[in-house]
Amino acid sequence: MNKTIKVFILGEERELPWNTMLGDLYGMLGFSRWSTLLLVNGEPRADDSYLDDGDMISWLRITYHESPVRENGKKMRYLSRE
Repeated sequence: MNKTIKVFILGEERELPWNTMLGDLYGMLGFSRWSTLLLVNGEPRADDSYLDDGDMISWLRITYHESPVRENGKKMRYLSRE
């Protein structure tokens, strides 16, 4: 008998194998660990933690931005490539 758990991914119920770890969801959902933080019941968890029946999965997208100000406090000048 194959044991499964039911979790909610952005409110949609999904049935997964009982031994699914949080880190397994990156591949299942097509996300990168470098740009997405998966949350279980609204809290971050280690990728090697097992999911429980009824867990609610959501995520945060991580973006990187460069500061327009240099370390010395002067604004950076951007050159046009025209």
